[in-house]
Amino acid sequence: MLVVACLVATAPVAAVSAGAVGDAPAPNADGSASLGSADRASVLGPAAGPRQQTANATNNSTGVIHENPDEVDDENELDRLLSYLSGELNGDIGASTLRLSQGEYAAAKAALGDDYDDSLGKYVDVEGETGGDGASEEYQSVGETQREYVDTVSEFRETRREYEAARRAGNDERARELARELTRLAEDGETQSDRLLEAFDVISNRTDGDLTESSAQIADVQANVSEQRDEIVSREFVATNLTVADYDRNISFTDPLVLSGSLVADNGTPVETATARFAVGGQTVQTAVAPDGSFELTYRPARIPTSTSSLTVRYLPDDASMYQATERVVPVAVSQVNATASLSEPPAPAYGYADAVSVRATVSVNGTPVSNYPVAASFAGSSATASATNASGASAVSATVPASATGAASIRVAPDGDGRAVTFAPTTVSVPLETEETALDVRARETTAQTVVVEGRLETDEGEAVRGQSVAVSVGGREVASATTGESGAYRTTIDLPSGVAAENATVSAAFDGEGTNLESSDATASIQLSNGATGAGAGNGAAGGLPVDPLDLAWVVAGTAVVGLAAAVLLRRNGAGESAATPTADESAASGSDDSTAPEPSATGASALDSAADALDAGRPNDAVVVAYAGVRRALSAAADVDDAATHWEFCDRCIDAGVAPADALESLTAGYERAAYSGLSVSDADAAELVETARSLTDPADSDALESPESGDGADASEPVGPVE
Repeated sequence: MLVVACLVATAPVAAVSAGAVGDAPAPNADGSASLGSADRASVLGPAAGPRQQTANATNNSTGVIHENPDEVDDENELDRLLSYLSGELNGDIGASTLRLSQGEYAAAKAALGDDYDDSLGKYVDVEGETGGDGASEEYQSVGETQREYVDTVSEFRETRREYEAARRAGNDERARELARELTRLAEDGETQSDRLLEAFDVISNRTDGDLTESSAQIADVQANVSEQRDEIVSREFVATNLTVADYDRNISFTDPLVLSGSLVADNGTPVETATARFAVGGQTVQTAVAPDGSFELTYRPARIPTSTSSLTVRYLPDDASMYQATERVVPVAVSQVNATASLSEPPAPAYGYADAVSVRATVSVNGTPVSNYPVAASFAGSSATASATNASGASAVSATVPASATGAASIRVAPDGDGRAVTFAPTTVSVPLETEETALDVRARETTAQTVVVEGRLETDEGEAVRGQSVAVSVGGREVASATTGESGAYRTTIDLPSGVAAENATVSAAFDGEGTNLESSDATASIQLSNGATGAGAGNGAAGGLPVDPLDLAWVVAGTAVVGLAAAVLLRRNGAGESAATPTADESAASGSDDSTAPEPSATGASALDSAADALDAGRPNDAVVVAYAGVRRALSAAADVDDAATHWEFCDRCIDAGVAPADALESLTAGYERAAYSGLSVSDADAAELVETARSLTDPADSDALESPESGDGADASEPVGPVE
């Protein structure tokens, strides 16, 4: 796995938190950065001044060496590399918590941005090389949770400002609504900060870093949030008490819990409300409240476990109410009840591969709907989706027909979990199925003597990708290998030609056997494209495709996104496809300020971009392959979509889709893959790269682009012309 990582020398130095102010004041004399009351107040308002912080203890050092971990054999060197990356991550965490404590929320999130994710990806890769018990999961959790926590604290601050404005305006109802929102935000913050503190402890224990200071800052921030919440709650709301009279503790769905009680304020006066909402056992129950505060509620247990020994009954005031929430715990003993489940018939007469099937499940007990009940569903051995039942006891069930669905395939529903207060016997409904024809293509390229790469795609006759199916590869009628199709229907394998078989005379065959599926069998043959560019005897159905492009022409096309252009040119040269070095590169052309905006014509004799991408795959360079394949697609579609050269990769994607020159799913998938390969610092897997190259091939294949219409433009171009390379 190709990973660009950093190996450090031995001289340790203090880490400087990312984004820290260069001229920040020196730390306290004791080396700490304790927060006083003024500091805590800055969390929810403008910071009084720059905070003081010593760097979290890290193992950062100077003398960074760029290494591929696959080439670092010494275990000690890998450990040092892991320690360095841990220091980078701890530094980012420290920078984020510092900014958070200063009330600088955008900077706090930015400190855990792309650089953090990049270091985390490298940390995960190196941890895998060492096989050690690192802290990758905790670093991942911190990245996600701390960003969420920063948003929570920021929203708390903004909501508090709105609350104070409502109070000044004398809008008591709005102030109480905002006070309840502040309460919810504070509760979210308590949960998030607890997760962060636990993760910080694990990281400190498993790495050389010390996140004690970050822990103190998070705890201080949350203490300030909770303190302000408590102050606002006591100011805005009247405390309440919930009392409950004697009741029957033995309950079931058919023998529900019936509670009689009263709602009163702390001073004993009845709560002034006509109705009240209570949360009980995952349900919300609304009931009438008498003038004296008395009420009666009924709760039917359905989803709670039969092992439940007590329930919390919580009073939920309306947002504008002057009353505070309160709760009481009541002991219970739960008995299980059997329900009846039924499924509606599928609406269509027949379904084929990848078709969507939707039915409705209904759960009831003696005619009484069971609401808010979790349902599990499956179809032909594959998972299906099912919503919890609604007030009518109905659940929407949906599934996609897998290739394995044959004969009397059925949708099955069952309770999602055992031991609930309500259960039911699983039930099924048959789904009528039909078989679909398939189309298989194959291409074969010689890479070295007697070694051939075979690739192609399997689709239905409607163009739906067929995934997860085996394709047998044969040479001269003899099966030599097999490959499995990916998500896009693409397959790829490398074979050695049998002894005595010459590439120039051989024919490669690919066959899909549909037995045991709802797909028809299909096959295809192709001659082998020789390593010298010639084609063996007999044109195959997969011999076409690819985009003839000069490597430096590729660089020109994507001059607006220089990384793509320069990378593509370098990678194509690495594959031996480069032309004269005298041709100006992308950055040279851009720097020259030339007014010549005419695109160079693709070289008819230059190496195909997609063939070069395939060569990069063969050489074990999946990231290179994706970058080159993307550049080829960009070259093919730019003119048709009239995209400015300066457009970013996502701008290019959006404009091509808007112009109708490429299918959205395919181009978005390729663009996301290119972004990962070119910018993330992470490796693209061989399988993913092969699928992305195949996707690029489909986007540049003239046969696929015939159906795409060019957008109307003032140049008089024929909208019926297929999108493809400029002749």
